[in-house]
Amino acid sequence: MNRKDLPIGIFDSGVGGLTVLSAIAQSMPYENLLYLGDTARVPYGSRSPETILRYAQGVAGHLANQGVKALVIACNTATSYALKYLQQAANKENIPVIGVIEPGAIDAVQTSTGQHIGIIGTEGTIKGKKYEDILMRLSPEVSIYTQACPLLVPLIEEGWLHDDVTKIVLQRYLENLKEGPDTLIMGCTHYPLITHLIQDVLPDVTLVNSAHATAKVCKSELAKLSLLRNNNQQGWYRLLATDNLEKFRKISYYFLGSLQTSLELVDIEESDFTRFSL
Repeated sequence: MNRKDLPIGIFDSGVGGLTVLSAIAQSMPYENLLYLGDTARVPYGSRSPETILRYAQGVAGHLANQGVKALVIACNTATSYALKYLQQAANKENIPVIGVIEPGAIDAVQTSTGQHIGIIGTEGTIKGKKYEDILMRLSPEVSIYTQACPLLVPLIEEGWLHDDVTKIVLQRYLENLKEGPDTLIMGCTHYPLITHLIQDVLPDVTLVNSAHATAKVCKSELAKLSLLRNNNQQGWYRLLATDNLEKFRKISYYFLGSLQTSLELVDIEESDFTRFSL
């Protein structure tokens, strides 16, 4: 197969990364996309850095063993702890690896009117401080507000997108952000599904979804390597999951709507964990 026709590999701990897949599909409709949701191990956000790195290695290795021309880590937690490692490991095969944190941070700095920027995310993402490091590098005068929201991913994975429980949890988490940021980074790819609830709690705050910025970076990286698939044929989309296909199929509809995809159950094998090792 021509390398240009290989799919872009995209992965997340669950369904949240489908926001990134959707953005890439809109930006590059001719590209083939292969998505893996590690639903057997969701959520990553409460795991140790070592465990997150190992999980990311296995999922990235599985996609690489399937054959991909690029990897997108559509998970803020995995980006925090595995991006640099996977970039180094995949470099020997000339496979670009793109995370979602830096594109989101750049978007937030460009969007914010007063450089008062908030970040919500999993415990792992907030503890990793990668957003803070990048924001300070981009805009040294920035004021940063952070809030870990560990209960949100399980609620979203459960499909409770309009439930009163989710609203109450959000109100509790976001209470301390009501007087601070003018711009808020949704630092988890699950969170765009509850944008309406977040905006209800923080009506005067501009929300940043890193999916579209990540798609733009992905397109730029593929162009640099002359790997864009420009043959005017609609790309195909395949979804893989490591557990609970029925639940994955149901929730994925909220992200993708009528976008035609296939869905398969896969196992992460030992050879996948060793594909990208330093």
